Amino acid sequence: MLYKLPLKNSDKTVIVSGEVYEAIVNNKYLQKIEFLKNLRMHSSGYAFFQKNYPRKDGTYKNETIYLHRWIAETLGEKPETERRLFVTFVNGNRLDCRKENIVWSTSSVIVRQTQKVVNTSTGYRGVTKANKKYRAAIFRHGERVDLGNFDTAEAAAQAYNDKSMEWFGITKSLNVIPQNKTKPSTPNEQASNEGQS
Repeated sequence: MLYKLPLKNSDKTVIVSGEVYEAIVNNKYLQKIEFLKNLRMHSSGYAFFQKNYPRKDGTYKNETIYLHRWIAETLGEKPETERRLFVTFVNGNRLDCRKENIVWSTSSVIVRQTQKVVNTSTGYRGVTKANKKYRAAIFRHGERVDLGNFDTAEAAAQAYNDKSMEWFGITKSLNVIPQNKTKPSTPNEQASNEGQS
């Protein structure tokens, strides 16, 4: 069962699964602070709780709880790794806080789920101009892996896509290459690529 939770400062709602809803309403601390009545939409698109409590000295104590992070820490399994982990959304919708849509990820996985073009001079991720050729490269485990030199930016972008799909599967970071501009690698490109291995 799905629940739509209202947000105090927005007409939008945040979706949670029955398991998440039950965990929230059965949490004594969240009941005490009236968590569900005080959910707001953050400027970044997240659902979060925020309240200021007055102190005796005239200052205020601020408490902020991000819903997606609370779900991940309370109901999710955090992978054991030395790498820094972030909480993200499988489908990219920050107001879809069903447990199955919230995962722990490394920054490199998050970057691969964005459509940002890294090199604006070529228009393709992982492709740079190198003299009269185009060089393709990809990062894995924080290390740059060169994929070779190509005659066209599109061929280099295709090499990036091929390696990215091999290593990471289909992600939003794949280059969109016009169909009429893709062509098989030339023998010169293939020899150049083999020399890079």
